[in-house]
Amino acid sequence: MAVNTAYLCEDHDQGIRILEYRSLDGLAAVPERIDGRIVTSLAPYLFSVHENYNDEPHPHAFWWSGEGGTVSWEAVKDLPAVKGDFLTKLRLPAGLKQVGAYALYNCDRLQKLELYSSTLDWGTGVFTGCVNVKDLVIHVDESRRSCLKEILAELRHTLTVTYDGAGRAVLVFPEFFEEAVENTPARILVTNTHGCGQKYRNAFVQTQFQFKEYDSLFPHVQVQEPEDLVTELALRRVMDPYGLTQEYRARYMEYLTRHKISAASRLAQKEESGSLKWLLNEITYEPEAMRAVIEAAGKNGNTASVSLLMDKAGTERKGKRRRFSL
Repeated sequence: MAVNTAYLCEDHDQGIRILEYRSLDGLAAVPERIDGRIVTSLAPYLFSVHENYNDEPHPHAFWWSGEGGTVSWEAVKDLPAVKGDFLTKLRLPAGLKQVGAYALYNCDRLQKLELYSSTLDWGTGVFTGCVNVKDLVIHVDESRRSCLKEILAELRHTLTVTYDGAGRAVLVFPEFFEEAVENTPARILVTNTHGCGQKYRNAFVQTQFQFKEYDSLFPHVQVQEPEDLVTELALRRVMDPYGLTQEYRARYMEYLTRHKISAASRLAQKEESGSLKWLLNEITYEPEAMRAVIEAAGKNGNTASVSLLMDKAGTERKGKRRRFSL
């Protein structure tokens, strides 16, 4: 039987620990169960190309096929190990309790991570070198402690977080970085923080995310971040508005109305037809503004978006002719 994915496993903490992951695909999905038991732990350095010199022998480890059932080493030895830059997307299971130290060390092509907020034990340096993670999907049990704050503190670059709790929100967290500057006369180092991403990452009470606190920071991001990022943040917040009050929605919509050409052009460029339709229905685009958006979409070769925009413009022109013919 052909094996496309296999896991080296051992019994651990009344569940299963995965010691190695092999697959033909760099889109890794850690299973919920193996041999009927919950996957509760990932070994240190699991997806890293770096060797774990502290690793102990695993005399009772066994290979489990992604198709189900134990398999021999001979059946899996030709499968590539999913490590380093081979890993591009990763989905973690709901029952996972522990992620070992440096499990994702220098996985510099990892772009998307999906996990559950109930995974609370994250080892040292798990995200070291994960500089290209752009999307985080987190399933949140709002009645329990959450790991979201801890993960956001580790991923300091610009990040889009899909928050799946009692409702759904899409949140953009800007980048921030810290710079140590030497104060020579005083013989001390002064740490300066750049970017407003740290403020956004502090929108928590203990481990519970605070939507009002996040939304209250919008004036800061308008001053400190480029228009594209601010537009993206506002768009995502109003299109998936869980936890959004009418007051803050009005502020986001006021900004999007002032920057409507940029907003529509951004969605057209990304070929997000559903989001573009939503925006065109929410905000009025005068002929001049519509032409500017169509021109921007055309320059980027976004034919589907150009067609949508031209249909919208044509519908509005027909509607106006009908009204004035009376």
